Amino acid sequence: MTKKWFLIIVVLLTVVNLAAIGTFVCRHYCHKRGPSPMDRQFHRLKKELRLTDEQVARMRNSREKFDPEIEEISNDLREKRHGLVGELKKKKPDSALVEQILRGMDSSQSVLQRKVVSHLLEDKAIFTPGQQEKFFSIILERFPDGNKPDIKR
Repeated sequence: MTKKWFLIIVVLLTVVNLAAIGTFVCRHYCHKRGPSPMDRQFHRLKKELRLTDEQVARMRNSREKFDPEIEEISNDLREKRHGLVGELKKKKPDSALVEQILRGMDSSQSVLQRKVVSHLLEDKAIFTPGQQEKFFSIILERFPDGNKPDIKR
């Protein structure tokens, strides 16, 4: 039984970490209206990649579609995490319910990851090959151990 709970906790922590990474990448490297730290990040990205006005406009358009989708999924995941913690706090958590919540979180996380990847591919299509290389190196810098040598492809 201890092994099962350990596995559940490992899966939960993995899902939470992946959600955090996905959200971080989305929110820190794309434009969001209004003055905010994300605007500063977008301007930094714009400067480092030397984006043209057309590229900036295309990225903003892509981001305007992307933000509401991600917000909805993020809210759903947050509610599921709260439900999971609520169940785990009980004196005798219902393992079937915990498993059901985890499956729901897995599903939502999978949708989130696919949308993030799709959005990154949309942005990639906006960039020149040199900008693409720089864009992904910036993203890798933000991941834990991002300064390790590139993985062989």
